[in-house]
Amino acid sequence: MTANADFEVIKRDHQGVPVVKIVFWGPTLAGKTTALTITKVLKSLEDPENVYKFLKLEDPTGRTLFFDQAIFGIGKTTAGLPILKYHLFTVPGQERHSGQRKVVLRGAHGLIIVIDSEKSRWEENKFALEEINQLAGDKLANGTLPYHIMLNKMDLPKEQRISALEVGKLLSESRVVASLRDAAVRIVEVSCLEARDDLKALLSSGDRSKIVDQTGKLKKEYRPPSVTRVIKSVETLIREIIIQMMKQQQ
Repeated sequence: MTANADFEVIKRDHQGVPVVKIVFWGPTLAGKTTALTITKVLKSLEDPENVYKFLKLEDPTGRTLFFDQAIFGIGKTTAGLPILKYHLFTVPGQERHSGQRKVVLRGAHGLIIVIDSEKSRWEENKFALEEINQLAGDKLANGTLPYHIMLNKMDLPKEQRISALEVGKLLSESRVVASLRDAAVRIVEVSCLEARDDLKALLSSGDRSKIVDQTGKLKKEYRPPSVTRVIKSVETLIREIIIQMMKQQQ
């Protein structure tokens, strides 16, 4: 018997490598695709041999059409294969794409809920939260679907955005979590715009000899703080999923 029978079974790819699935969830234009792109660029700088796939499907306005996805690896076995792969997806945020969101969510081992901090987007955020509560509320409440909350666009003027404290009200209205205290420690305040610009500045810097190692990979200590905040949700969630996976095997 597994330690948590509701946790999704970890599947293996054609090479026998375990693959976990993480979904970025949130309203349209909240920053899901930008967060995924930042993750891809950073991994390409720090660990390029563990970047396996990156795909964006957009409509003419630049909004996600069905989903965006990327596959990354962690570590290497003696056979040269990654110890683990993690498959990141984004969902299309527009209300009319509810069918696509349900399909993308299937089989997810973790969830990153992206909230648009702009005050005018309150109802769009609430709709996205109510929908995920309807689709996966029990799993969020009992911990079988680990999640983190990415509060994006914190570069906006204070009077134009909600605070992390106000996110609690939003979560309460949407009934998406059982414990606001538990949710509070899962909130990460980010600015995907700042992270994107900081990565561009890093890539355009003239002398890169100090920030890369002997193999030309970016040293982690030179990650811009804005980028670290964006990637934190992904890295922390993967650790939580691995713990769940180990419990599942007991």
